[in-house]
Parts: sequence; structure tokens; C-alpha cells
Amino acid sequence: MSKGVQITIAALSICAGTFWFLSSGSGGEGTFAYYQSVRDFAQKVDASAYSDGAASGRAARVHGFVVEGSIRKDLGAGHVDFEIRDEMEGTPGAPALSVRLIGIAVPDLFADGAEVVVEGRPDGQRFVARRVLAKCPSKYEPGDPATDGRKV
Repeated sequence: MSKGVQITIAALSICAGTFWFLSSGSGGEGTFAYYQSVRDFAQKVDASAYSDGAASGRAARVHGFVVEGSIRKDLGAGHVDFEIRDEMEGTPGAPALSVRLIGIAVPDLFADGAEVVVEGRPDGQRFVARRVLAKCPSKYEPGDPATDGRKV
């Protein structure tokens, strides 16, 4: 076999392997996925998008704010229950999503009113989370446009 044919076969093998690797991991929980709002997630559940056996265990990410007073840690059972909503408290008609985090380790920023993204799977009337990501509140204020960010 000539060197040109060997190089072509090697290049095609690398391309095929890369394509297979990227396509085989696209449906799992460990791959990158955008999050959805609590309202969008609730609408999908109400529309029976997760009601059939295949879709009921589908991994999802849901973004929301922790409802004030909803955090309940059960150290004996090893889980944390809480609720999230799209908006902060006081918004009428905003749906709440009941979440159970498996494990008791929560992020440092996890508290009432915290902005979070939960990763897991729907399970009946509850969302079972394997991971909770808490958003860090912004410490930076926008600069004064008159000074263009420079100290005067």
C-alpha cells in the first residue's frame, strides 16, 4: 500500500472515530445542555412530554430561585428538599417546582432566594436532582460612562 493511501485511511479513521464519539454522548446526562425555566419545564410535564416510559427519566436542567422557607434537610435520609420558581417571591401565578437533591452537600451560596440551576430527572410530582449549581451574585457594578471606567 502506498503512503498516500495509508495517510488517507488514517485520516478517515480519525474523522469517523471523532464523529462516533461526539454523536454517542449527545443524549446522556453528562453532556452539556442548556437549562429551561420552571414554567417551560412545567408546561412540558403538563403536556405529557415526560409521561411515557422513555421520556419520564430524561435528564434536564431547570433554572429558578429557591422559594423562601422551602429548604428542608433530612440528614437521616440523606437528601435536601426545596422548591424553585422562575421569579423571586411575590410574583402571582408563578409555578413552583418541588426538588429533592440526593445528598446533603449543597453549594455555599445555596440559601432562600438564591438563583440556582438543578440537574437531574423528573420523577412523578418531584424533580430529583443530582447536582445543584448556585449562581454567584455579581460583585461588580457598571462603571460610570462619563469617566470610561478610569479613576478621576
